[in-house]
Amino acid sequence: MNPWPNFLVIGAAKAGTTALHVYLRQHPQVCMSRFKEANYFISPGRPPRFGGPYDDSILNRDVLWRREDYLRQFAGVRDEEAIGDVSPRYLSTPEAAESIHHRLPEARIVAILRQPADRAWSHFAMRRRDGFESCATLEEAIADGPRRAAEHWSSGHYFDRGRYASQLSSYFELFPRERFRIYLYDDLSKDPRGLFRDLFGFLGVDSKFVPDMSRRPNPSGDLRNPVLRWFWTRPGARSFLRPFLPKSLRKRVSSFVIERALIRREMPSETRRWLTELYRDEVSRLETLIGRDLSAWLPVAGADDDSH
Repeated sequence: MNPWPNFLVIGAAKAGTTALHVYLRQHPQVCMSRFKEANYFISPGRPPRFGGPYDDSILNRDVLWRREDYLRQFAGVRDEEAIGDVSPRYLSTPEAAESIHHRLPEARIVAILRQPADRAWSHFAMRRRDGFESCATLEEAIADGPRRAAEHWSSGHYFDRGRYASQLSSYFELFPRERFRIYLYDDLSKDPRGLFRDLFGFLGVDSKFVPDMSRRPNPSGDLRNPVLRWFWTRPGARSFLRPFLPKSLRKRVSSFVIERALIRREMPSETRRWLTELYRDEVSRLETLIGRDLSAWLPVAGADDDSH
């Protein structure tokens, strides 16, 4: 029987979780799930109830709800000390905290959080780029949020995914604080070596190991080439090719295309002002909850680096 993970990176989406997965897997004492975002604990043992556009393909591709499928993600474990699963949906799915605690009460929990307006914009821009978002503006998409929630969309909940204080509270009620590491996207941007030194120590592996961080995976932006953009924004066209390419190859192709063909879209300043104000109380609650000064998140400022 393959082992269960002993640590989980629970989110947040578009806050650096892909970088954490890529760099963690370089450590010789760490074994990561074969694919990022196994998502088992959002609905263990049963298919989740998704009802949004293209959710059938997401369910079949990105949610390993069967126990045996999930555990196969860790078939490569030998004698590694730390076994990890990076699935950002765990933070934003209310039931995930209880599911994780029920199965893995001794697990270590890691979260990385990004200024919530910037996180929402990055998420929106990615879904627009990939053809999954029909609203022309982030404001329109957020206004459509209640309908999407009622219809059980798996994604497109840009505002709610930035409500970190509310989401983390569910975990803090179940796990002791010493089992958490909460980082900021700013930590990854400004001092990645320091972040991983601390994270490796938290996981009980050699903290002196330095991963190769010369390349930041999964950047955001729009595709420059209009022909490529036309193809890429039609999920049906990409779905046609999916059966002919294994998942590992699809990810490499996606990375090659996206990293070499992007132009960055800036968030309009009025959108940032509006959205940052909406998050003000949530950010204040989060400051108290995690004991970090988040005042830099509140003033309207220039866009952060949008790679992650």
